[in-house]
Formats: sequence, structure tokens, C-alpha cells
Amino acid sequence: MLLHRVKRTIDRYHLVNQGDRLVVGVSAGVDSTVLLHLLNACHQTFNLSLIVAYVNHGIRPTESEKEADLVQKECERLHLPFECGTFNAKEFQRVGKLSLQEAARRLRFHFFEQVLRKYDAQKIALGHHADDQVETILLRLMRGAGLQGLKGILPIREGKVIRPLLEVWRHEIEAFAVKNNIPFLIDSSNLKEDYLRNRLRLSLIPLLEKEYQPNLKEILLRTSAILREENDFLEKEAEKIYQNMVKAKGESLTFHYPAYRSLHPAMQWRVIQKMLRTIYGEEKEDLEISKTFKRLRQPPPSFVLEFPLGICMEKRYETVSLGKKKVEAIPPFEVELVSPGRTLIKEIGREVVTEEMEVEGQSGFPKGSSETAFLDYQILQFPLRIRNFRPGDRFQPLGVKGSQKLKEFFIDHKIPRFERSKIPLLISGERIVWVVGHRIDECARVSDRTRRILRVNFV
Repeated sequence: MLLHRVKRTIDRYHLVNQGDRLVVGVSAGVDSTVLLHLLNACHQTFNLSLIVAYVNHGIRPTESEKEADLVQKECERLHLPFECGTFNAKEFQRVGKLSLQEAARRLRFHFFEQVLRKYDAQKIALGHHADDQVETILLRLMRGAGLQGLKGILPIREGKVIRPLLEVWRHEIEAFAVKNNIPFLIDSSNLKEDYLRNRLRLSLIPLLEKEYQPNLKEILLRTSAILREENDFLEKEAEKIYQNMVKAKGESLTFHYPAYRSLHPAMQWRVIQKMLRTIYGEEKEDLEISKTFKRLRQPPPSFVLEFPLGICMEKRYETVSLGKKKVEAIPPFEVELVSPGRTLIKEIGREVVTEEMEVEGQSGFPKGSSETAFLDYQILQFPLRIRNFRPGDRFQPLGVKGSQKLKEFFIDHKIPRFERSKIPLLISGERIVWVVGHRIDECARVSDRTRRILRVNFV
């Protein structure tokens, strides 16, 4: 008996709790209409309260009016509250640059969430059945899905979207509707082969059943159940790894790259997915997984990967972070310094203060810091200039014999590539005499022969 099987599915997957309020999405099609009657038939068993929600997407105006009327009349007959939402899916499709199906799906769930909050309900019940599951698996297989996709439609998602008919076949639902005189309408768009899912249902699956495997749908359904259990196990393992490895730091999530690299690729994939899901939410969980996963397979020591909505991933040698951050590209700049005096460097939003000092009377040679340098005045060629990094730059770091490429200096000191253009360089003649914040040049150091000092301070 169909009612008994639906109760068994509800119990097996813990789809409802005693006393739950359910928003039932009813389109007037046979699947959702039968779902409504089955849930109403077992509402006493689970002490359920039902609220019916119908969505008019504005795609089939004439049919939608008939559907809304049928659903409303059934609600009146069953003494159930009825909510109807009307939208313009084609306009939403245009503005959001979505497929029409995706636009309709988002509007539908948006309305269901509104009804959920209005009635303080706990769950949204939908009429997906076993045939929908088979079609979904085939669709995802053709698009190259992995285990995450081939697990199929979940009986319960996010703890609130439930599908009590997921283990029932379409022909059983239709037979139940006829036997119990349940009224329903046929959506004309389901009979057109304009959509890939319709072509699968109307042409490909019947062909495969006839020519290759009569039990194709049953086999695919069993396979999805097995893959779902295996995926659940991997998800639990990934959650343990995620909790130990990924740390929240402000608005970003960070992890130690060597720890990530040591994981099996299946776990790496899931860690990235969980990070993106945390940042973006469920709606965009698969948006950038492939791009991110590939980038982290053989990455350079440092990089920035930009995503939509101001999200970016940064790798700074052994640390990777994902979160909201504005990536600023600093263009090439060169500014002549006022010496002595103050000079504003607009490109990096900092001010340079220069001051001349006599060595005579000093108790000892002054020591610089990351923001202040003391340079031998006599060796400097004026006017001094401030500019940023250019390919081929070289200097002689203090305490080092011979010159070194500035690029190699940055690599040795683990300065990310995307940060290098932000580091100011103090130029005397054609020579770099200070890599600001890091090291002065050997030739410009203060020595016993120094009689006059230039103090350069970055504010």
C-alpha cells in the first residue's frame, strides 16, 4: 500500500518530527497532488499541520490559472490554508542571467521560504519521486558529476526540505490518483522535448530499457542509494578534517597548505567545497570548486584567485585564505622626494619624511627599523625617488656580498607576488638603496667614514 510505503520512507530518513508544520509545494500535477493527500492521510500519525503553497511563474498564464484554482479548491475541501505566489520568471531569468528552469526554481524556493516563516513551519515537502531520482542521476552522469552529484536527490536537505515520495515510482503515484479520484492537471511543458530532462524521460530511458536493460531504473535507484551512503561516510570524515584544519580569521577562512596537500584528493575536494559553502551559502556551493581545486593542485608559491561577489582566495606560501577582500592592483609609479621635507605617495597612500642629520655629537650610529632607514648622505645621488618593483631590479642587501635580483630576495623572504608592487623602493641615481620595510642596500649603510646621515621615515 502506497501510504504505508510513504510512512516507511518518513520513518527511515526521519523526515518529520511529531507536531511539525509542513509547507507542501503543490503544482496541481499528479505527483504533488498525491503527496498532499498522502500527507493529509497520515497527519494524525505524526500530528502534522499542513500549509499548501502554489507558485505561478508567469510562464503559462492560462494553465497556471486553472492549476491555482484546482489547488485552492482541494485546500478548501481538505480545510487547509492555501498560499499563492505570482512571479515573472522570464524577467528574473533575464536580470539574473539564468536558465529559465533555474530562475523558476529560485523563485519557487524563495516563496516557499516566505511561507515557511509566515506560518513558523519547520519543513518544506516536495513531490519528487523515484523516476525524478533516476533522471537526475542520468543528467549528472552526462555532465560529468562525481560522487557528490551521483548520490542523487536527497530525501532530506538542510534539515528542512523533505521528499516523502522519493522511493515511489511515477506509475504507482498515477495509479493511486486514479483509484482515489484525486484531481490533477498535466503540465504541457512536461510533454515537450525542449528540455534535456524531458528528452531523457520521453526518449532515452525508454530506449535503454527496451534495447539494453529492462531494469535500468531500479538499478540506477539502488546505485544512488549505495553512493549516498558512501558519500555520507566521506562527508563525515571530511567534516572532522575541516574542523581540525580550517580556521576562521576575521571574515576569512584559512588553512596550512602542506596539511591540505597531504590529504587524499577526495578530501581536498570536500574541504574546498565546505569553505565555499561557508562563504557563499548553499546557493553557490559548487560555483567555483573545480577552478579552485585545479589551482591548488600545482600552485605557485603565491597567487590570488578572484571569485564573484568580492570573494578571493590568496595563497601566501604555506598559508591559504578564502574570504571577502578587495584585490588592489598597484600600477607602476615613480615620485621624486622632497629632501629634506615631506612627500605624499598617493599610489600607496603613504607619506615619506626625510631629514638630514650630522654624525658629530651622536653617541652611536642610529639603528633603523622597518619604517625608518638611516643612510650615508655622501653616497646618495639627489634627487631621490620612490618607485615600485620592475622586472630585472637588483640590489645588494645589507650584509650580503654581491648583488641579488630583487625577485629572488622577495621569494627568499616569502613575499607573495601580488604584494610586491605595493612595496616602495628608494632609488638613488639608478640604484635601489632601500627596499622599504625589509632591507637597505650595503652601499648606503652608515659606516665609520659617514659624516652626514639622511633619515628616511615612512608614515
